Amino acid sequence: MSYYVYTHAIPNGAVFYVGKGRRDRAFSVSKRSPAWKKIFDQYAGLTIHIVAHYGTEKEAYDAEKELIKRYRDHGAMLVNMSAGGKGPNGYVQSEATRHKKQILLTGYKHKTVTCPNCNTSGGETSMKRWHFEKCRGIKKFKARVTVNGKRFYLGKYATKEDAKNAATAFKAELI
Repeated sequence: MSYYVYTHAIPNGAVFYVGKGRRDRAFSVSKRSPAWKKIFDQYAGLTIHIVAHYGTEKEAYDAEKELIKRYRDHGAMLVNMSAGGKGPNGYVQSEATRHKKQILLTGYKHKTVTCPNCNTSGGETSMKRWHFEKCRGIKKFKARVTVNGKRFYLGKYATKEDAKNAATAFKAELI
């Protein structure tokens, strides 16, 4: 029996939260809603009651739903955001919350920068940090020379003429 349903109550016994848990979830204060934390901070103590244990997660979710419904029908002010079960069943975000999340998740857009040497475009941060330090311009043409059966690689050049000139200059040095 690894799943259970539990309740959290203030010291006078009034239940304010119903949950489904496993291991030490009922005793954890992390990953709770702001409403839950407000009540937790307001009162000196917290009463935790394990209602029942279940063999499967589905049974525990179903029991949680039923218990939340029962407490709400009896007028309990629960801070549960949903009607229980897996996922946000019965919870609808307000337009203000949706708008706040949209702003937070949109993120910062870096302006696009183009390298004057090779015309590569990218985000301002990555281009300044990596590309501009290492960019030597577009160099598509390789210069190689074979002398007495031995091949020498002279590097890459921006134009075909520059590559030919480098090869000619290298041969002239050898003679």
